[in-house]
Amino acid sequence: MDEARDFGTRGQPSPAAGAVPPALEAAWLRRLRWEYEGYNYLYAKKRLRPPLFGIGRGSAKLGEWNRLTRCLTIAERHILSHSWKSVLDTLRHEMAHQYVDEVLGGPTAGPHDAAFVEACRILRVEPSATAAGRPPGSLEASPEAADQVMARVKKLLALAGSPNEHEATSAMRMANRLMLEYNLDAARLSAARGFETRWLGASSRRIQQYEYTLAHILQEHFFVEVIWTHAYDPSTDAWGRILEVAGTRENLQMAEYAYHFVLNLTRSLWRTHQEGRRGRRGTRTQYLAGLLRGLEAKLNAQRDGLGKETGLVWKGDPLLREFHRIVHPRIVHRGGSGVLRTESFTAGLSDGRAITIHAGLGASADHRGRLLPPGRS
Repeated sequence: MDEARDFGTRGQPSPAAGAVPPALEAAWLRRLRWEYEGYNYLYAKKRLRPPLFGIGRGSAKLGEWNRLTRCLTIAERHILSHSWKSVLDTLRHEMAHQYVDEVLGGPTAGPHDAAFVEACRILRVEPSATAAGRPPGSLEASPEAADQVMARVKKLLALAGSPNEHEATSAMRMANRLMLEYNLDAARLSAARGFETRWLGASSRRIQQYEYTLAHILQEHFFVEVIWTHAYDPSTDAWGRILEVAGTRENLQMAEYAYHFVLNLTRSLWRTHQEGRRGRRGTRTQYLAGLLRGLEAKLNAQRDGLGKETGLVWKGDPLLREFHRIVHPRIVHRGGSGVLRTESFTAGLSDGRAITIHAGLGASADHRGRLLPPGRS
């Protein structure tokens, strides 16, 4: 599994504005310097001279670069109110202003002119992006060219929940084929399409084998690239890793839906397994490792069957791979440590082969297999 030697993810801070302990604020400053140094090395080739860093209070601005004092400030309320990814977007935005001033020769026609756009390209940040970021949206919010395909996929996934096994299987096959054809056409025509990144789940210092398997499922079956990247929680000054996915907005919506669907389903399946195991050996981690392996095997078989039936084979999107490498120029390959093949693992393997990803997209997630409430992960 790929892991980024890169910087940035999400946190969910909790202290109220103005009540941040000095020690925690000092930790934020250390982290911002660390993130800055990483971006300066990865993207700017160390052309930027480190500035002073500050935490701003009472300002309408979420971030600011001051060329006179050489101070880069991030607002306290920004750190407290928005995801850490949004804070990092703001950091790179202000680094782009610094890049214009100190590398490209100083301010020119305007604050967001061609020089700034070039600096944003170098720092991998959208010139016009808002610091708070955009919500993921739903399939109904897809770009016009994909609206009809996404609407049909949504209806087919709803049909995949039918108690009629033949109808459910047919619906899933059609949904898979529609998504495959859509992505093959876009890649074959080199159609203009924007790629984005999204963060799924919560950060953790230890990634379990089933989480690696789920990430691999998303990459192999949902037309996205995945990576485990560094995470940070400003509320506790705790670091970890988090799953980042990259792709078109439509594919990210599908991948995010599948991710939450499967994780929600694992909770109820584990409870059912616990109730019926009656002293059998095995842990939750072992059961979930088997469960995700079983699901992966089922999806692989469906993909292979579709390939034989239609001759359609997905070999990846070169433009997406290029985008992913630009965002993450340094990548190392790393895998999980594995689990014991206990009775729980075997039971999970069997249960995983029976999973069908279905239910209405955008539904509430109060029990098994439904989408979590919308919002950035």
